[in-house]
Amino acid sequence: YHVTAPVGNNGFIISRQGGPTKEELSDENLYKIIDRTASDLEVNTLVWKCLGYRFDATQQEWTPAEVFPKWKERFPTPPDMIGMQRIYSKEIDGPSLRNNQALVKSIPVDNKKSYLKEYMEPFGFKGYKVAELTPNLTRRAQCTNWLLFYREELFGYTVEELKERRRLKQEQEEKERQRRLDQGEEIKEEWKPPVKEVF
Repeated sequence: YHVTAPVGNNGFIISRQGGPTKEELSDENLYKIIDRTASDLEVNTLVWKCLGYRFDATQQEWTPAEVFPKWKERFPTPPDMIGMQRIYSKEIDGPSLRNNQALVKSIPVDNKKSYLKEYMEPFGFKGYKVAELTPNLTRRAQCTNWLLFYREELFGYTVEELKERRRLKQEQEEKERQRRLDQGEEIKEEWKPPVKEVF
């Protein structure tokens, strides 16, 4: 199903071929995930492409050709992020839930903001009402938030460039911390949730 079912036929811009495109990552297109225009498979397909999985049309399979190294260790094949079966028993849905949680955990603390509010509000999205929340809607929102993070922070950079950006940022943070210590400021270490970045 994940290699043969049609994608991109209902107004959602997506293709299995190649890497993610600017059109696929546009605000207008990503809004179609949270307004339920995009199918579960289309959401998964876009997330997979952004993580680096590539579709081999000859072999009719997804390969981890360009997957972020740390993600590839844990997920050599593209995982279901949505729960396409929509059967929410622990046995069937548990893996999809954990896959989605791993995706959410891959966003660094400094980027843990609601990209949804920032980028989807112009389309009238103000969040879901608690009464209408389902596992599917929650995961769609989480995938969209991750895709917006990906677009804003990772899209267009090589893994080496991303690692260098992270190193420089950590150096700058350490310099600032040292400057504050040198000025006699008391620095309280803040607890930060664990992050498992994809690279």
